[in-house]
Amino acid sequence: MNHFFGSNSAVRTLAALLPIVSSSAFPSAFSSAFSSAALATEVTVFETDFESGSVPAQFSANLPSALTPVQSYAGLGRDGYRFGGSFYRHRTATLVTLTLTDLPPHDELDLDFLFAAIDSLDGTGTFPAGDFFRVTLDGVEVFRESFANATPVQYQSYVSAPGVELARRIDLGFAGPGSYYTDSAYDMSLEPRFQNLAHTASNATFTFIIEGVGTQDLGDESWAFDNIRVIARSVGNPADLDGDGAVGAADLSLLLAAWGSTKPNPADLDGDGTVGASDLSLLLVNWT
Repeated sequence: MNHFFGSNSAVRTLAALLPIVSSSAFPSAFSSAFSSAALATEVTVFETDFESGSVPAQFSANLPSALTPVQSYAGLGRDGYRFGGSFYRHRTATLVTLTLTDLPPHDELDLDFLFAAIDSLDGTGTFPAGDFFRVTLDGVEVFRESFANATPVQYQSYVSAPGVELARRIDLGFAGPGSYYTDSAYDMSLEPRFQNLAHTASNATFTFIIEGVGTQDLGDESWAFDNIRVIARSVGNPADLDGDGAVGAADLSLLLAAWGSTKPNPADLDGDGTVGASDLSLLLVNWT
């Protein structure tokens, strides 16, 4: 540490970034000012509300899918996280893939989205043999449950966690030709199975599908999602930017190289969207 800070270029850089009165005051000043500061450990690596007029390039689907007005789903949700505008709608049996690349170092991923179960989904059922919503991460199943809208006697295997269910078996604007065509809505950002997903690779592939022998066309049953986001989280010391188990000169160099960046970056330690002086402060107080 002394050798690095003895470098003239490093001293000049740090002096330009923070008002350091003297080298002797430096450690105590940072300890008193920032010892209780909580480091941000999360970076939102993907987010869309489907309001741009086009489907983000990170998505692909094996059957025709489209952005569709949410109709009476509008406003369902919680403050700051509601259905609105348009969502990404699919017939059952459509495999939707979300591919993310060049992720920052992380240990876990969270997957948040609003889920619309539309029209006559048949639950676990015997005819037409059920509709199961299945989600995978890098080929590993993280969720598979049936959803039922058509009749009250159908069995839906999914039992929502607190706060997840927003509406159940009501007409939200997608009614088909009969009483079986009701809709349901869920806030899957509160579903524990989509949180804290173990993951360290630089790329991630999520797949989504409603599968089952009885899948049907868009006019009979469908599904959609809105406000989807993926959060990468580090459960170690986020100031250890190079992952070597210690916070030191190499981490400081990485932070300085990212200085001023407003893109998702692990060096944004305080999570304010910009790599800057407060992030440097947090790194220095965690120096090992």
